[in-house]
Amino acid sequence: MLISVLIGLGISAVIAGLAYVKHSLDKSGFIAATLFGAAIYVFGGILVWGTLIAFFISSSLITKLNETRDLKHTKGRNYIQVIANSLVATLFSLLYYVFKTEIFLLAAVVAISTSNSDTWASEIGAMSKGKTFYILNFKVAPKGVSGAISGLGTLASLFGALFMGLVFVSLYAINEPTTLTQLLYYGFVITSCGFLGNLIDSYLGALLQAKYRGVDSGTYTENRWLPNEKVILASGLALITNDMVNVLSAMFASILTVIFFM
Repeated sequence: MLISVLIGLGISAVIAGLAYVKHSLDKSGFIAATLFGAAIYVFGGILVWGTLIAFFISSSLITKLNETRDLKHTKGRNYIQVIANSLVATLFSLLYYVFKTEIFLLAAVVAISTSNSDTWASEIGAMSKGKTFYILNFKVAPKGVSGAISGLGTLASLFGALFMGLVFVSLYAINEPTTLTQLLYYGFVITSCGFLGNLIDSYLGALLQAKYRGVDSGTYTENRWLPNEKVILASGLALITNDMVNVLSAMFASILTVIFFM
């Protein structure tokens, strides 16, 4: 196991280091990505780790594309965002390592598929020229608000989950004896449950995520502050941030995977 830990730390550090250089991660994100990447490599093996890396690369590229279009520049994902996107996959990888039950392997990948589906939906959906609607009542909503969906974003979320399914079955076919029927089944589970996880994310964002209103301007925001203005909690729960919603939606999707496909 020590050798696996060292290998996991080494290759995860290299990937995270490249991301740090490209400003896709900040320093805290680099450390968290290295540690969680190593844990997933040890417990989930190359199948889950490779899917995680594919998620990280694809989502980072799409995010950078969107930043370029909007002329935004960020320092990259911090440790909280990294944990939000990898904690559930790590937990189910650990269950797979302990019980050697393949459904936990799929559940771990579904957590990653949910994160990728959500990222593709958010970043590509932001490029949409069409209207955005609240998922709860389908009334017109401002772009970028949690719980809001668009046609382009929904389609992107489906392709984001499908991409994860294709990556996993490709890795599985290379590393494990299998059949076409089994690969199609695994691809279906990962795609459908990952897409479902993104829908859960949207519902939780609409129902539970904290949203604030500026005391003077009346401006709505998901941040706990506005420049030179106090904010008050307008809806949702103060403890439920976007990162918490990401964790909860991945957890629900993975649990449903275990329940439905055990």
